[in-house]
Amino acid sequence: MSYIIGVSSGAFGAAATEERPQLLGLYKKAQYSVTQGVQFVQIDLESISELEEPDLEELMKKNIIEKLHIIFGIHSETKAFGVEAAEPDSALETEYKRAHIRLLDILEKAGKIGSKYVLIHSSESDPFPLLALRAQPAELVDFFGRHFNEFLEKNEELVKWVMDGKGKFLWVEIIGRDIDQYLAEYKSEVKREFKLAREKIIPPEQLEEESEKYAEDEKIHRKGQLRRQLFDIVFSRSLHYGPERWAYYLVAKWMEKNSDPLWKKIIDATLNFFVERERKEKKNQKITRETFLSSRNVKNLYSMDDEGFKDFHELWVPAVSAKYIWGHLNPERCEDPEWKGRFRDPKPIIKNYDMPLILESPMGGRGIEEWLRFCNPLQMYCLAEEVGTEYLQLALDLEHMLSIRLDPELVIRLFPEGAGRFVRVIHAGWPSTLAPAHVPIPLGSEQQQYLYRMYYLLREKGFGTDPKEDYFILFERGPFPIQQSIIALREIAKFLEQGISPEKLPPEFYGIATGEVASEERQRVIIIEHFFDPLEGVIAIPEEKYTFLGKAATEKGKPPEQWKKEELK
Repeated sequence: MSYIIGVSSGAFGAAATEERPQLLGLYKKAQYSVTQGVQFVQIDLESISELEEPDLEELMKKNIIEKLHIIFGIHSETKAFGVEAAEPDSALETEYKRAHIRLLDILEKAGKIGSKYVLIHSSESDPFPLLALRAQPAELVDFFGRHFNEFLEKNEELVKWVMDGKGKFLWVEIIGRDIDQYLAEYKSEVKREFKLAREKIIPPEQLEEESEKYAEDEKIHRKGQLRRQLFDIVFSRSLHYGPERWAYYLVAKWMEKNSDPLWKKIIDATLNFFVERERKEKKNQKITRETFLSSRNVKNLYSMDDEGFKDFHELWVPAVSAKYIWGHLNPERCEDPEWKGRFRDPKPIIKNYDMPLILESPMGGRGIEEWLRFCNPLQMYCLAEEVGTEYLQLALDLEHMLSIRLDPELVIRLFPEGAGRFVRVIHAGWPSTLAPAHVPIPLGSEQQQYLYRMYYLLREKGFGTDPKEDYFILFERGPFPIQQSIIALREIAKFLEQGISPEKLPPEFYGIATGEVASEERQRVIIIEHFFDPLEGVIAIPEEKYTFLGKAATEKGKPPEQWKKEELK
């Protein structure tokens, strides 16, 4: 077991002009750590084409790993680098395919060059509520990438839910009308036309009965047409506002009906976080899950039939998002023989290179901080448990978490015992709420102390306690000097390994070691030597330079230089 201190390489696209030559490709980025006094670098992948750099595998293995003894991990593409990053939790076929192919390609190539991990942001898809503002083709797929009409064919109970159950609200999205109202109006119009066409043929006493029967039959027929329309429209090129929402609603109902393990686990983890946060904010221990849900009009937790629960999308959308990512990592679990094997399983690649996929909380846009589909490490841990923690692990970035209103201390305290063992990467920096800041950590600062307190809590949950694994703590650099941050992180790692609690940290932790420049003893001597400095230039003959005797001697006509004392060197 060890904590390994490192730095991020930085991105070519974000670097100043004078820095760009050292960031021209993965090989140059890997060399960055040589001048920083660390042996680990997280390489920021700005384009998958960087993995096609000429002779890259040989350069990385012979020059970086064998000669320079540098180890590295890869931070995969992200929108933060200005990349159209793949979205593995998307329900759109184009995005689903692109995400899967790209993930496989990056994993395979990263493994070949010796990367310790591949890190991705857990979700960078459009937030669920904003989908209502996005025009998208309705080419929907389920979590295995299967066309959604085929998914519905295999799940008749979902069709009944949309046609006859609480899921009828989807028709407002699909045809812009409430289906019951639409069918009632349709029947009324058919009945009226029937009467007009036959009022001279059928006797009045029979007309009402026959028109009612005819209209009811037509209504049933029209309902059947709408049912077929449902199958056609959920996988079509027709543009709608946010049809991804339809897929999320239906997969959520599927998870509920099938008691999917991720459903309750993620909803419970999310709910517990919200409840504890409200208790902390209001300083009210009487807030319970029940009172919290009641205040949000949730009557039936876990049920998509409950209007309040359905509208509280922050509770259940993360579970669906996680299910889509789960599908990418478990394509062999698809029970449909026609679809099984269409997507390659990435787990053998991960296992072959002993190179886990790492999930990190993304940064949130301002104004939509809590609307990201899947961003809480508590949710990610639930997914990692289901996929297998040998394949899927976590990174914690306190800056990212703070920017999306995730209190790091609260998250860590809510982790199950032992969950910290599967946090393999820490992104460190000044704990700012304004991501991306990437501001250095001043040695001896409150920020250094705060980070230590958080990492110590995480250690109590298992972070760094597996003797067979390395744990990476790295400073994600910005446009600032980084050396103090490296020193601060080394002090953090040293005392973490010793298990020193935050309340018992010695002065050495803050860079104040006995006998050194910053020690209390040296500082006291310097203060005494310069005690009179503030008076220099204020009085006629500065006492500190000429002494009190010098002033008296000057008044008798002797030159002050005769009495000037020298500072001992």
